[in-house]
Amino acid sequence: MANLKHLFSFIILFLLISAILGGKQSMADVNVIRVGVVLDLNSTVGEMAESYITMAVSDFYVVNAHYQTRLTLFTRDSKDDVVGATC
Repeated sequence: MANLKHLFSFIILFLLISAILGGKQSMADVNVIRVGVVLDLNSTVGEMAESYITMAVSDFYVVNAHYQTRLTLFTRDSKDDVVGATC
């Protein structure tokens, strides 16, 4: 399991570096859309969902670097109370 976490961390780091180095757009040209994500980060499913969502957004922008709209994810832990996490 530890090896899987290291591999996942390496992949995310690689994708972030490639996105930074490969990005030719200035931040003035980019529209940022803030997206809130509420997950139960104390559960395995919540941790996996956070990883998968982050990877999906990152992979999307690696393939579609020309898009001028960028999603910024704000993850919040529900702490077993979804309504309370939105406050």
